[in-house]
Amino acid sequence: MNRILPLACAAVLLAACGSGAAKAPAASPTLSASAAEARLAKIVLTATDAGPGFTQEVARTQTNEDAATARPDTETARQQYADWGQILAYNVQFGAPPGADLVFNGKTARVMNTATLFHTDDGAAAALAYVRGLAPALIANFLVNDGAGTKISETQVVKDIDVAAAGDESFAWRISGKATFASGFTVNFVADSVFLRVGSLTGNVTAVALGQPPERATLTALVNTFVQHAKAD
Repeated sequence: MNRILPLACAAVLLAACGSGAAKAPAASPTLSASAAEARLAKIVLTATDAGPGFTQEVARTQTNEDAATARPDTETARQQYADWGQILAYNVQFGAPPGADLVFNGKTARVMNTATLFHTDDGAAAALAYVRGLAPALIANFLVNDGAGTKISETQVVKDIDVAAAGDESFAWRISGKATFASGFTVNFVADSVFLRVGSLTGNVTAVALGQPPERATLTALVNTFVQHAKAD
């Protein structure tokens, strides 16, 4: 059951699929992509952070070029990332223990986390502001089907749900819908997603549950851990 969640991490998809944005002054490069990758790998959540028995299923970088070529407006995207001084994004995802009872109890079935580094705080703030301004209908379209036969439908987005503030600035959304597995079994999912900035880094922490929203205390703990990682680096 824990393979649901064909939700690629929201922050990565938002970076790849958006278009148009307010500009922040571009900065002279001060951090290489390789150095950024090493920093980001230390900042993102670990399987231990996700919870007992969770296993890492995804750990990957996304370069600006990867993100730009995934968009129909590739040239606009390249300029956008340059204006922000965006360096690199890093995405991790974790699945709950196999066989865990995950339906209708608020337990987290999947944890997703993305961290993105910028050359300046202003660039990170501009990127976060752009994400916050995206239309709910566009955000819902970022949910994608995975290769295992799980189908996502009837997605809805509620922006600015009430979640404790984190980092230098933050906001949270709820994304919900139906997931139909290859077996034909269908269940509602709810993904609560916190977007935040800590200095020149933006991040997204998402907890997904089946049948009802994820426990808020779990999401808050995950966000706080991520912020601690970011501040410690």
